[in-house]
Amino acid sequence: MFSNKFYLIALAILLPTSINLSITQFLTPILNAFMVRSINPELSISVFSIAMSILFLISLPQLRVQHLTIVYFKNYSKFKIHFFVLILAFICLLFSALIIFSPVINFVLEIVFETSGDMRKEVENALRISFFIPFLLVIKMHLYAISIVSSKSNYIWIGTISGFILSIFFASFLFYLDFDKYNLGITSYTISSIIETIIILFLVRKKLFDSNDILNKDILNIRELTKFFTPLLFAAFLPAFTMPAINACLTRFDNPEIAISSVNLGFGIFGAVTFMINGCQSTILSLLANGYKYKNIRDFSYIIGIITLFVCLAISWIPILSNLIFLTIFGIKGSLLSGTMVVFRLLAFLPPFLVMEQIYVGIIMNSKSTNPIFYINIYRFIVLILCLSTGILFLKSYGPTVGGASWALSLFFEAIFAWYFARKITLPS
Repeated sequence: MFSNKFYLIALAILLPTSINLSITQFLTPILNAFMVRSINPELSISVFSIAMSILFLISLPQLRVQHLTIVYFKNYSKFKIHFFVLILAFICLLFSALIIFSPVINFVLEIVFETSGDMRKEVENALRISFFIPFLLVIKMHLYAISIVSSKSNYIWIGTISGFILSIFFASFLFYLDFDKYNLGITSYTISSIIETIIILFLVRKKLFDSNDILNKDILNIRELTKFFTPLLFAAFLPAFTMPAINACLTRFDNPEIAISSVNLGFGIFGAVTFMINGCQSTILSLLANGYKYKNIRDFSYIIGIITLFVCLAISWIPILSNLIFLTIFGIKGSLLSGTMVVFRLLAFLPPFLVMEQIYVGIIMNSKSTNPIFYINIYRFIVLILCLSTGILFLKSYGPTVGGASWALSLFFEAIFAWYFARKITLPS
């Protein structure tokens, strides 16, 4: 694998892409480490968590704009792609401003999140500081996609590592200045995101346009891009509501606090361990766009899935590793530990199927006909609801088991549905 030129090229794309898409998972605990040293750590961490969840929901298009850019950038009008992405970014900015600077914020914070007092005040302050983050995220992911499809993985490393280091630097600096700890996390993240976006823009500036690109009124015709992107946006929207749906159901189980915490911790640790798979889809699309053989791309992806599977199984069933991850690093104990272990073990078999879903959805995207993705996610959501409903009716004493099994089965069947809808699409040669 490591002597084959193709695999080296694929790894050079996959590693920085996976880290770029997973960086928030690694950065959040570090920022929490600064905020936990404040006078009221629970309030500081809660303010950061709620504000970030709202901002990331508003910036939903950033989850899929990378795929659109990779698929179209090589053989489409670059002016038109940039124009479309700018429209998405400004729509996100408009939604952010309307929610944060209007009475809608009262509904969001007081009814949806049920915040009050100091927490409500500080979350609103954090959102006002960072209301333009959704705009930056859409633009930034578009620029990173240009790096990926241009095979400039060093740009991804430079941009991602710069953003990571800058976030820690500004958090340290603000902590040293005894900055208001409630907004330390969101302020350092916001400042570093601005600089990171400028850095990646500077790095890809020569890749933004071709010499033969012509600026004319045809860039206003974005129907094809809209048709391609809409199902992708819907596909990103449903998984974003999977965890809230599971949490809402688990509140009806025995010991709901243990159930909800176990599922959130188990899935969070699983996501961190399987971070390499996060970059598979962008890597697959980039390799297809650059003319590499589908068979090699498929084999490489499954190798990543199988390696990740063995890591997950080792963490699940080898006591030394389990204790290191769950006890020493995360400090989970008692009934919460047993619940988290159940959830992680239920998810541990998934990596090859997660890769399988990435491959077949990549084939669908590469065909530029993304309507099947809409149906794949609808069917996945139906499986999730059926699992949760069954658990509520028959297994109310087994919250972590029902939550973990619901996640696992919905993701497993998503891979099966992806294969079903992609099986008749002509494979890239």
